[in-house]
Amino acid sequence: AYGIMYEMSERITTIVLPTRPQPDTIVAIFFLREFGQAQYPGILEATVVVDPKAAADTGKLLLDVGGGEFDHHGTNKCATELVAEKFNIIKNPELRPMIAYARRDDTKGQGIISKDPIDRAFGLSGLIASLNKLHTADADTVVRTVLPLLEAQHKNAYEHYVELPKLVTDLTNQKQFSSHTLNQPIKNTKIAFVSSDHMGLPGYLRSSVGGNYRVVVQRRSTGHTNIITKQNPKIDLSQLAALLRLRECELNNIAVSDERSLFTTGTHEMVSNWYYDTATNSILNGGASPQEITPTSIPWEEIQAIVLHAITASSTES
Repeated sequence: AYGIMYEMSERITTIVLPTRPQPDTIVAIFFLREFGQAQYPGILEATVVVDPKAAADTGKLLLDVGGGEFDHHGTNKCATELVAEKFNIIKNPELRPMIAYARRDDTKGQGIISKDPIDRAFGLSGLIASLNKLHTADADTVVRTVLPLLEAQHKNAYEHYVELPKLVTDLTNQKQFSSHTLNQPIKNTKIAFVSSDHMGLPGYLRSSVGGNYRVVVQRRSTGHTNIITKQNPKIDLSQLAALLRLRECELNNIAVSDERSLFTTGTHEMVSNWYYDTATNSILNGGASPQEITPTSIPWEEIQAIVLHAITASSTES
């Protein structure tokens, strides 16, 4: 075993690094703070210092320093992996990208693979290097500047890999989620219909992890309904927009003198609650913030039928 083991009564006051903070050690510190508060009391308030010759002592947690509990030298692992194994989170799907980033940066010096100088300068590894140059004698400031970025990434990843898959399972069991696969206008065009107020669902469902749906139709509890698609290749939504507007007018006893105008992009003056956005290739009944937009009068089952009919008859543009 490496170094000393900390008793619950001993508070960590200092995290000791062997050199200026690097992506690997900063991610390791993030894991210690996020998952190690019970085993390492005081870890949230602990100050980060650099001292390559530090020895194990009460109140000190040695990270990547020789003889410390998380010294990766002589192993084929980075410090982040040692910490992740300590807390049994090494296989957590939401943490895999962060762990892979830390290992790649530590072992290959390629936290950012892009050769583009702007990508490298503004990628996380480049920004950490800049922070180290700015705060040459203040490792704690460097670490505390980066930690909120890792926290934000972790929160988003947890939603994407854990919360949203569970939500889809729950919605499916509640018969609030269904899907169809069409072979027009593109082979294996997957369409999802979901009743939920979670605005992250369309992005998740269109991702490879979420099912790679090409079209997502989301009905909110208010009745507002949005239709979001993948961008490439674009599915022509003009006929769908026209059919939805026509049905909306019929249900609200609005006479349409020129049906060709229903194909108009943007907002139609006679049926303003359906916005056809060609830039994002979506049809929005209020979008993420409906505010004063009137929810559609078209029943949910009827919207689904209209979507399937219009998508089958539509074309694509690359």
